[in-house]
Amino acid sequence: MHRFSKVLSLSLVGIVLCVLAGPTRTSAANPPDLPASFAGWTQTGTPQSITGASSVSDPTWMSLWPVIEEYGFVSGSLHTYTKNGRTISVALYRMKDPTGAYGLYSFLRMPGMAHAAIAEHSCMSPQRALILDRTLVIDIASSDNHDFAHLEPDFKALVAAIGPIPADGPYPDLFKRLPLRGCEEGTDHYILGPLALHQIAPVAEGDWVGFGYGAELESGQYRFTSGTHIATLLVIDYPTPQVATKMQKEWAASFNLDNQDARSGKATIYTTRKLTTVGVVVGAATPAEAQAVLSQLHSGEELTWNEPGFSLADANLNTVIASIIVGTGILCMFTLVAGLAFGGVRLVIKRILPGRVFDRGAEMDVLQLGLASKPINSDDFYGIGASAPSVQGTRDS
Repeated sequence: MHRFSKVLSLSLVGIVLCVLAGPTRTSAANPPDLPASFAGWTQTGTPQSITGASSVSDPTWMSLWPVIEEYGFVSGSLHTYTKNGRTISVALYRMKDPTGAYGLYSFLRMPGMAHAAIAEHSCMSPQRALILDRTLVIDIASSDNHDFAHLEPDFKALVAAIGPIPADGPYPDLFKRLPLRGCEEGTDHYILGPLALHQIAPVAEGDWVGFGYGAELESGQYRFTSGTHIATLLVIDYPTPQVATKMQKEWAASFNLDNQDARSGKATIYTTRKLTTVGVVVGAATPAEAQAVLSQLHSGEELTWNEPGFSLADANLNTVIASIIVGTGILCMFTLVAGLAFGGVRLVIKRILPGRVFDRGAEMDVLQLGLASKPINSDDFYGIGASAPSVQGTRDS
C-alpha cells in the first residue's frame, strides 16, 4: 500500500509538471511566424533568420541592432514576397512583451508615416508599412520602389494569417501625457533604455535619465511659432516623487540646467516636475521656447473632491430639531399601533382556537439552567386553570 501511494504521488507530480511545462515548450518550438502566402503574395526564397547584428547585411539595420536588443528582442526573420511582378521584403521582430514591442514600433516609426487601418497600431508611407501585433513588430518595405497605395487590405490579410498571439499586459500609455499643441506627427517614441534615448536626444552618454530606477520615457518633437526651429520634449515618469527630485538634483551638476550658467559649456536642458512626471526640453533656443512646451505638461494624475459643502439651502438647526421630534413621534405611534394590532390578533386567535395556537402547556418545554431546586413547569405559564382543582383538593384533604 505504501509503495502504491508513492507511485501515485510521483505520477501526479509528473502530470503537474507536464501541464506547467507544456505550453512553454510549445510556444518555444512553434513561435508565431509569417505565412508562406497571403492575399496573392507568395514567399520566394528561404526566410533569413535574424539572430544578431551580423545576420543581416543592411548597414542601417546593423547600426540599430543594439537598440532593438534593448527593447527585448527575442528572435526574428526576414521574408521576401512577390505578386504580379512586385516584390516586398517583410522583417518580423518577436519581442519578449507588449511593452518592448510597442517601444520598438514607436522607435522604427518615422515622421510622415500616417496611421493605417491595418491594425490598432499601424502606419504607412508610400513605400513602407509598420505594424504592431501584440509582441510582434512587422516592418514591410518595397523592394522595387512601387507605391503601397491600396495595399492595406493585403497587409491586413497578412496579420490575420499569423493568427492570434497570446500575450499578457497592455501597451504603455505614457504618450497621452505629451502636449498636443505643436507636436510633430509621428515623432513620439517610447523609450526604455539609454541607447534608444541617445538616438533621439544625444545630450549625454549613459543612463543619465535613470532607467535603472524604473523610469519610462516618451519623447516628441515640437515646432515653435517661427516654423524653423524644433526642440525635443522628454516626458519621464518615475516610480516616486522622491526619485524624480533626486534625478533633477543630479542634472544640476551635469547640465546647464534651465540655462542658469550659459558659460559652463555644458548641454542646456530645461526641466519641470509634476508629482512623478518630469518634463525635459532639449534643443530649445530660448527659455521662453522651453517654457511654452513645459507649461502644457500634465502629470496624468487628477485629484477630485466630491464631498458636498454647506450651502444656504441647507436646513437650519430649528428645522432639524423639529424634524427629529416629529420623526420620533411617528415611530412611537407606529409602535403603539403595531402592539395593539398584535395583541388584538392574539386575543382573536385564542378565542377562535383555544389551546391550539397559544397556551399549549402540555406541548411546551422550558429551557432550564438548574440554578434553583424547584423545577419550572410549563403549566405555571399556560396551565393556571388546570392547576386550580389540584390546589382546592389539597385544602379539602
